[in-house]
This record gives sequence, structure tokens and C-alpha cells, in this order.
Amino acid sequence: MVNNKARLCIGILFCSISLAACKPSSPQDKADDREGGALSHSFTLSQSEFDGLSPEDQFMVANKVLSTMYRGIPADEFFDLTQGLDDPVVQYTNFINRTQSALQRDLSNSEIVALNQDIFGVVDNPETQDIDESIPARFTNIDNNEPHQIFMARAHTYPISHNQFVQWMSFFLANTIMFSPAREMDSTNNQDVDRVLGYLEKSLTQGKSMREIVRGWMHNLSRWRVSRSPENHALEMFELYLGVFNDTPEEQQNTINGGKACSEWYLTDNDADYQLLRDNTQYGTAEPVKVFNQYVYDCDDLYDVVAGHPLLIPRLIEVISNYFLDGMSAAKKLAVVKNVAATNPETFDDVFLAIMFSKTFLLESERPKSFEENAFNFLHAMHWTPRSNSFPLDRAVLDRVYDSSGNNINVGVHNMGWAAMDYKIGRTPFLPMDVLSFATYHQGIRESVLLNAKAYDGERFPEVRDYTEAAIPREPPIEIINGAFYVAGTENLKPELENLSGAEFVDFVFMTAMGRRATTEESTAFVSEGLRRNFLFEDEFGVVRPTKTNGNSYWENLTDDYARLMLDYMSRLPEFYYYRAVQ
Repeated sequence: MVNNKARLCIGILFCSISLAACKPSSPQDKADDREGGALSHSFTLSQSEFDGLSPEDQFMVANKVLSTMYRGIPADEFFDLTQGLDDPVVQYTNFINRTQSALQRDLSNSEIVALNQDIFGVVDNPETQDIDESIPARFTNIDNNEPHQIFMARAHTYPISHNQFVQWMSFFLANTIMFSPAREMDSTNNQDVDRVLGYLEKSLTQGKSMREIVRGWMHNLSRWRVSRSPENHALEMFELYLGVFNDTPEEQQNTINGGKACSEWYLTDNDADYQLLRDNTQYGTAEPVKVFNQYVYDCDDLYDVVAGHPLLIPRLIEVISNYFLDGMSAAKKLAVVKNVAATNPETFDDVFLAIMFSKTFLLESERPKSFEENAFNFLHAMHWTPRSNSFPLDRAVLDRVYDSSGNNINVGVHNMGWAAMDYKIGRTPFLPMDVLSFATYHQGIRESVLLNAKAYDGERFPEVRDYTEAAIPREPPIEIINGAFYVAGTENLKPELENLSGAEFVDFVFMTAMGRRATTEESTAFVSEGLRRNFLFEDEFGVVRPTKTNGNSYWENLTDDYARLMLDYMSRLPEFYYYRAVQ
């Protein structure tokens, strides 16, 4: 934990509040409102440094970036598999610069409309009986009572862009102590989840500064429904946003005086649904009180003091970086906070980008992955679609992962001590790894993700014919993609995998799931087992491959079973659950 003196030293850089005016735009130019280039900080990983890594490490680092946003990149997109994997050739060029620029670029209005139709579906218009205009929803079982699931649906579906970044950042911030809606409390409910996510989404989309966002949130009803009383409201402001924890007599007096300044506001009780009201017999304090050596008369003055305090920005950087750098030394964490603070960040975008692409995180950090980081990174890297309708990773998957009200399915993160939107202090910066939490994590990812091959192998993926009626053919309303192994809707091996040798196929599965190729011992064992179980065959040239044809018969439909054998093994390796450092 960074002490107050360290925070003060860093925070001197941020003594003033910067207010940015918002400029209206027309629908035609919306997509060009926000443009950003690659980062140029000395502590962030540059494209040239990324290119200097081995192809395997490039792939691991690329997925390390994307997995923090619960995304992934498939090996058959990153590498040119037509040239094999013995000496892998990277075909996804300029990854660092492209990704950083994409995360700062807005989608057009028409793109967003089309993407939301893909996510939530479109019901056929009954008045046009000769045309089928329906679009099946990518995600179902989502309603307004679970607004965080909607944000996750967009974060999973939108292409890498500023719009996608905003959805994920809103979700991330709402699960920190700074903005948690604390749904577990008697005075809060799903309306508070909706308020905080909506507020963050709008503020981040508009490019508001961190100081503006904190200043606007402090008087929000949902913040008061967590703090409840004027004095506790002041206390939590200082703890959450400044890292000042009421430890000294001076800090305690600041809390008392802050409570006096906010005494005109009060929260009603349960019978009145915990509403924020003003006592019209009071208007702040008759005489000013001193808080952090500044005189304040009322709560608005207090909010201005906190939002303009030099400790605010370093504290926000510290809270966010702790999630990325869990397990690292205090000195390493402090160095990152200082480095990011020295760039004079104004927005949360600035902070997230700097930490996500820091060399400390991408090259040096080793920490447990959350279930979402692990499972969704793997699934995206395997071309997964919830339309495969493979329980529990089907179209209701987000409801199963994020609904903490009586949901005992093993992919539910609340069963892992990692519930979304529930805790007053938000998710802890360290992942719960007690026996029960990890046992649920292991069971969920092994049984429901890794071994659930039909969710990602391609066999149950939609085909063109699924959306083509015999009488009135139409173009598929969604993009048809192939699975991890098979051409969509079949058990025919994808062409790019057909020429891989058995050992290369083993590496393909290992790299996708673990970010590294198999060791010599692992490769030898799985090739031997593949031959023994007829998952692999020798071709006419004596090369062992994952496919064999004999007239009209083929055995490539066994590929997913072969992969399951390897994934079952990987699920038992401790390193599968950790981010690794680049050696």
C-alpha cells in the first residue's frame, strides 16, 4: 500500500481540476470524433520491443492484453498456420500499435446499431410475410434487473474499439471500491447497478476527466445509499478517492468537519426506499469548517476539495494498478504509479492504457487469472460463439456467470468469491484463492469450459443454410465463422489445420490454452497417445497428422476429442491459472 507521503509527492502533479468542453457532432462525423495513436511512454511496451520477442511470447503477450478485457485472439489468426508451427510466422502484424489505436477509436452509429441487433436480436416483422427479417439474439436471459450483463454482452461482442473499451472500463470500475454499487447492502438494489454503470458509460464516452467523474459521482444517490450518513459519507470520500484512512487526530477531525459540512443531506429509511433528501432547516454550516486546510461551508465545497486534491489522481492510479499487478512488490507497484502519474493523465482511458500496456504488467507480472480472464480469453481464442447452444456456454451464458441470486451453476463467479456488483468494497485487488473458491473455479473451467468442446469446436455453429429458407433464400443475418477445429456446422477439419503435423497440432492446442508450446515430454506423450487412440494417423509420407481419409470415410471428426485430452491435462497444471512473465 502506498503511504500518504508517497501519494502526496506523486500528487503534486495534479493540483488543479481540468474541465474539458464537450463539442457536439453530427451523426456523419461521430466515428471520427476520437482518434488516438500508439503510446510513447518509456515504461510501456513499444511495437519494436514487442516485435523483438519470440513469436510464442508475442502471442502470449497479445492474449495477456486482450484477456484483461475478457477477450482473446485465435492462434490461427495470429499465426500463418499454412507455414506450420515448428517455426511460427506471425501474420497479425503491428499488434501493439493497432490495438492501442483501436481502443481510442469510436465506432459509427450504424455499426453500433448493427452490433446491438446482433447481441439482442430482432423479431421478424409480421407485416412483411414474404421476407424473414429476424435476427437470433447472441445473448438471452438478460433484462433490466441485471444491467451489468448488458455491458458484458457489448464488451464481448463489439470489435476492439473505444466503445468496447468503455463497456469494459465501466464494468471494471463499478467492481472497485471507488464506484461499487454494493448490491449486498439493505439500502441498495439493482437500480444502483444501473445508475453507476450508466453514469460511468456516459462520462467515459464523453471523455470527461477523472476529476469531473469523481466530482459528479460523490453526490449521486447511489453513493449516498452506500455511505448512508453525512459523517460516513465524508469518511468514505477520503478513503475511497484520496487513500486517507482516518488514522490520525487531524484526519479524524477532517471527517468530523466533513460530516458537518454535509449535515443538510440525509438518507431516508427502508420504508421510504432510501432516498436522498435535504433538510431545509439546514444549509451547510453557519461558520466555515476546515477540511484538509481548506475552509468549506457545505457539501458542494467538500466535493470540490476532494475532486481537486493532489492525492486524487495517484489514488485512482493505485487502485486500478493493484488489480493488474497483484503479487508484485510494493516497490514495483509504486514505480508504476509514479510512471503513470508522471504522464499527467486526465482520463481513465489514459490510466488504463498506460497500465495495460506497461512492460511491468506485460513482461514481468505473474498473478492468478480471474475466471473471466481465463475462461473468456480461451473461448474467444477458440472462435467460441454462444449460438453454439452448448450448456452452460450458450446464449444465456452471461446470466449464468453473473447472476448471483440463487445461481449455483459452477461458472457463477459469485461462487468463487468474485461476485460482480455485490460487495461494498468491490472486488478485492487479489483473487480469492481459498479452497472453496478455487475448487469452484477449477470445476467450472474444467467441466464447463475446457471439456465443453461443442461450445467451440464448430460442429454446432450456425451455417448459411440455417438462415436460408427453401422458398425464400436470404443472406445469413449474422456473420458465419468456423470453430476452433471444424468448418461451421460440420465435423470437417478447417483447411488451415489440415497440414499441421501431430506435434504441431499439440502445440496449437497448448499455445491457444496456455500461451506456450508443449514441452518435449508433453509433445512426445500426446503424440504417442494420439496414435494409440487413433486421434492421429501417418500419411503416405510417414508424417503424423490429425486427419486421415479413406475413400468416403474420414476420421478428422475426432479432433475435438483429442484436444479435450490435452485440455483435461492442462486444467490440472497450476500455471494454467496464472499469467506468466516473459522469460
